[in-house]
Amino acid sequence: MTSPFAGFENTTLIFQVADGTYTTNAVGNRSANYQPLTIIAVLKPTTDYSTVNRYANEIQQFAGADGRAVLLEGYLVEPQVYPQGIEFLMEANIEINVAIGKPETGRFKLLPVVQSPYVVAMAIDAITPIRGVFRRN
Repeated sequence: MTSPFAGFENTTLIFQVADGTYTTNAVGNRSANYQPLTIIAVLKPTTDYSTVNRYANEIQQFAGADGRAVLLEGYLVEPQVYPQGIEFLMEANIEINVAIGKPETGRFKLLPVVQSPYVVAMAIDAITPIRGVFRRN
């Protein structure tokens, strides 16, 4: 089943997810290896100021005093549900087309969202919400 938002996507998120393997350096220290995981979404700046106020501390911690940080919300397009390895509060590289032909890049911090109880009860996985803080480069 395809997403009802297919054709409206405006965002590419690239998360670095641990792939379960490790590399050992010359000293013997192990570090996890990561692989890129791409999520396509449709996102827009939130217009609900109560939501902005609720996440104000998170925005300040992530973006510091950056007045260009924006709270974005929308829906996943591809994949339609969060893949294994993606957790809330992870950061990703983002490219978003805010205006036609004007892509912007930066960092995106994935914030927790609550799925509608109706959507959960009906086992509808075609509409998964996404919310996060976008900080321009």
